[in-house]
Formats: sequence, structure tokens, C-alpha cells
Amino acid sequence: MTLGEKLKKARINKNFTQEYLAEVLHVSQKTYSNFENDKSKPGFSQVEEIAKILDVSVLDFLSGDGLSFNYDNVHGGNNGFIYQNQLPEKLIEQYEERLKDKDAEIAYLRKLIDKN
Repeated sequence: MTLGEKLKKARINKNFTQEYLAEVLHVSQKTYSNFENDKSKPGFSQVEEIAKILDVSVLDFLSGDGLSFNYDNVHGGNNGFIYQNQLPEKLIEQYEERLKDKDAEIAYLRKLIDKN
């Protein structure tokens, strides 16, 4: 199943329209339609937001086939892109790395709060 098919299936399961998701994501309805029709790929942060809105795991969108995402990686690597020939495991690994970075940031901020 392609990413677009997964997006469409998850959207329909929630009884949401393309227009609603486009509005929430701050993109045009045509742009969102292109995501579902596999004419373009959403950014990784958009996939995370879509997963949150549709109440599904990001991993549901990342698993199953060699998807390509416009990955907005702030920590470098892959020149900001995940290429189609990489395995879903690499996508999961990068997602988990982002979670670790967030955990470290949260721990640092908690220490700052505790000092006050």
C-alpha cells in the first residue's frame, strides 16, 4: 500500500474531508489531494501532524513499502531527504533518533526549571 493510499484510508476512517485536513495542515486542498494520489509527498513533519490528527501512529504510515518523504531533518544527514531505495527501518530509526533528541531537550529544560 502506498503512502497516499494509507493517508486516504486513515482519513476516511475518521470521516474527515480532504478540505479539513488541508486547512489544518495549512496547505491547499489540491496539495493534500496530491499527497493522497501519490503525486507529491508530504514533509516528514506533515506526516507526523497528519498521524496526530487522524489518531494513528506515524509508524503506520512509515511501514510496509519503500516510501520517500521530504524529511525536514534539522540535524543534518541525507541532505534532508530519505530516498525511495531506503528501507522503512531507516525511517523508523530516524524517527526514533528525533524522539531521543526531544527527550534530551526535555530533560535539559526540566533541570533549568528545577534550578528556579
